[in-house]
This record gives sequence, structure tokens and C-alpha cells, in this order.
Amino acid sequence: MKDWFLPVKDWIVSHKKAALAGACALAALFVVLGIFFHQKNAPAAPQKTDSAASADQAGEIDAWGEVKYTRMEDISVDFPSIVTDVLVKEGERVTLGQPLVTLDLSEYSGNVEKLKQQLAANQAALPAATQDTAALEADITQTQSQIARKTTEYNKGTSPDLKLAQTQLDTAKRNLSNYQALYSAGGVSKETLNQYKDAVTQAAETLQKTKNALKDELDQLNVSLRSKQAQLSQAKLGNTANVAKQQGGVSAAQVDLDAMTAKTAKTYFKGNQIVSDLKNGIVQNITVSSAAHLGVQGAPTKVLQIIDADSIAISAEVDEEFIGSVKAGETVRIVPASAPDASLTGTVTQIPDLAVEKDGKRVVRVLVKPDDPKGLLKPGYTVDVYFSK
Repeated sequence: MKDWFLPVKDWIVSHKKAALAGACALAALFVVLGIFFHQKNAPAAPQKTDSAASADQAGEIDAWGEVKYTRMEDISVDFPSIVTDVLVKEGERVTLGQPLVTLDLSEYSGNVEKLKQQLAANQAALPAATQDTAALEADITQTQSQIARKTTEYNKGTSPDLKLAQTQLDTAKRNLSNYQALYSAGGVSKETLNQYKDAVTQAAETLQKTKNALKDELDQLNVSLRSKQAQLSQAKLGNTANVAKQQGGVSAAQVDLDAMTAKTAKTYFKGNQIVSDLKNGIVQNITVSSAAHLGVQGAPTKVLQIIDADSIAISAEVDEEFIGSVKAGETVRIVPASAPDASLTGTVTQIPDLAVEKDGKRVVRVLVKPDDPKGLLKPGYTVDVYFSK
């Protein structure tokens, strides 16, 4: 046996390179045959998803979409208050009138009360801003009456003093006339006649003095009247200024009070609570917590946001090449990623007049209003939207 093995060994050694080459060739053949049979027996790789293939077969355009909303309400507080309790959480669905946040309104209520008191004080001080001019006006009326009466008496001589002086002058003239006749007849002396002449002169001077006195009295009354009228004018001007100033204070206080009370006269305030003013809302972006101070120095503090769940819409990204087939008002098919076995319908409500770039291609974000009675679609969810070609 040993003698037989030696010649074989020598042959193998002498043909070592050839043997190795043959072995390598044989191994390569086995690898090729294995790959061939594997490819033959393996199932073909799918070219498209079932949804895409179904869409192609049905003549539809398949577009990826995101659930969004068209209406959202920001709730802010711009008056001093403190959060005592936050009653909702992010993403919670709320209904009309549901309490969201409870506030301590002590400081706000105190400010409102101060403004009310200030307004009341200004209103109470309004009558005192007017100086009473009734007595001065009555005095002016009386002076005007005196002037009118004395002017008539002066012009017509109806004053008692003038009447008396005129009577005395008339009597002196008659007496002089009588004694002039007696003197001419030699009945009285020249001296006696001169006495009656002097009496007439004195009576005439008395009448003139009486007229002058009455004229001086009229002049004094007119001066007094002008003085009193000037006082009245100044008083009225002062009253106008004082009333305007006081009314300005009243108006300013009323404006401040109205502005303060208007801060809580909003649909989402009820007493000391912030409530939902939407029938179907979703809470998001809560930015406050218990003990938070709101409305510091009158600056608005954002509290939270409420999405109007009835404004849910889908932004469907339609490739630029297919947008010509999409029509406003057309009905589309919607398949939610969260419920792939469900199929909803929707209506195209807007086709924007611009495209945006995404993943190296251009898409148009078409707005679709879904019919979702069971509320399957929620903000941020994704869907497939199928448009007719």
C-alpha cells in the first residue's frame, strides 16, 4: 500500500498548479449554477404597492396627503391674572362651553373697581365745575331795566325830579310874566321885578342840574352794566373750560373702564374660566401651568390654541405632471394611513396657483375637504388621496 501511494503523491506534486486551477473552475461552476436556480425559483419583486397598482388599474392619481385645518383660535390674556388650574391636555377634544383654564381674577377685579370709582368721582364733580351765574345775570337784567326806564324819563322829562324842577321853572316864569306887567303899569319896583327874574334863573339852573344828575346816573348805570356783562362773560368762559376739563376726565375714565371690561367680554371667557367657544375643538400648544402670572404690565400672554375640528382639510401633494387632471369640486377617494381598510370621500376645494419643490420634484398642494363622519382624520395624520385621471 505504501509503495502504491508514493507514485500518486509524486504525480500530484508534479501537477499541483493544474489541480488547483481545476478545483477553482469547478467551484465557480457550482456558484453560477446555484445563482441560476435561486433566481429561477425565487418570486418576482413587486414593482408597485397594492394601492398604487390598484390606482393605476383604476385610472387614478395617487397623492400623499397630510391632514391639516383651516381655522385655529389663539387664546391670550392681556390683563393681570393668575392660573389656578389647567383643566385640559394637549390633543384633547373639547366641546362648546367646556372649561379649559381657571383663573384668579382678584387683581383684575380690583382694577375694574378702581376705574368705576374714578368715573363716579369725576361725574359727581361735574356740577361743581360750573360757577353759579344766576345772581349776576339777575343783577344785569335789573340794571338794564333801570337804564331803559331812566333813559325814557330823561328823554321825555317824566322823572319826578325833572317834573318838579320843570314845574318850579314854569311857575317862576308865570310869576315873572305877571310882575313884568305890574312893573310896566308902575305897580311894582324894579327891584321886585329883578327878584322874580332871579327866581326864573335859579329854577332854570335847578332844572339843568336835575337833568345833568339824571344823565350822570345813566352813565354810571351803563358803566356798571358793561362791567357786570364782562364778569358774566368771563364766568361763562371759565365754566366752559372747567366743564370741558371735567368732562374730559369723565370721558377718559369711561374709556379706561370700557377698555378694561372689554378684555373679558370675549366668547372664550365665562366668569373666572377660559372655556371653549368652538363646538368641536382640539387643544394644542398649552403654554401655561398652574400659578403662572398672565397679562404682566398689560402685555398679552398666550395661553393655548384650539383647532376647529370642523375645519379639518387635507393637503394632497399632486405631482406637477398630473395637476391638469385635477378639477375643483371633484370627488376624490381618501385612504387614511391610520385605517388602511377604510375608504372616505372628499371634495377638492382649492387648487393653488403655485407649485413647491419636494424631494427633487415639483408638487402642487391641493386642498381637499373630507367627508369624515366617524372622525378618523386628525391633524398631522397622513392619507393617500386618489384623483381621477
